[in-house]
Amino acid sequence: MKYYLSSSKNSNNRSNEGYTLLELMVVVSIFSVLLITSYKGLVIAKENLDLNRTAHQLEATLKECQSFAMYTGSYYKVKFQPAINRYQVFRETELINSVMLENIIMHDVNFTDNEIYFYKTGTPSMGGTVTLKTKNGRKLYVIMTPVTARTRISAKPPENW
Repeated sequence: MKYYLSSSKNSNNRSNEGYTLLELMVVVSIFSVLLITSYKGLVIAKENLDLNRTAHQLEATLKECQSFAMYTGSYYKVKFQPAINRYQVFRETELINSVMLENIIMHDVNFTDNEIYFYKTGTPSMGGTVTLKTKNGRKLYVIMTPVTARTRISAKPPENW
């Protein structure tokens, strides 16, 4: 019977030995520094993505209300509640959707009584702007023009402000 040794233990051959504690500590500390320095950037990037998503969702809601008003022959209302960071969609008097904004602040609404109506023809009751803001201060404006109900998102406030 023959036995083979896979490697011999001599002081010159370090290929089979593990890492030293010092080497592991250096790698972990480099990893930690990279993570700490990139964390704030990742948080800001996530806030910006949330802001863009929320602005596009609100824009789509306004456009849908206009379309539904024309196609169903009912009036629709979007009621903004900046104090509790929410907006609600009504068909006639029936609540059909309530949206709480997460991680985004509904900073300002300049529709009269924080409401906009879409008449049966799809015409909005007025034009106005909803200002959305992140915790780091970046703002987006969801702007609706009167009569035509053209809705757009802008990083700049409307010219008439």
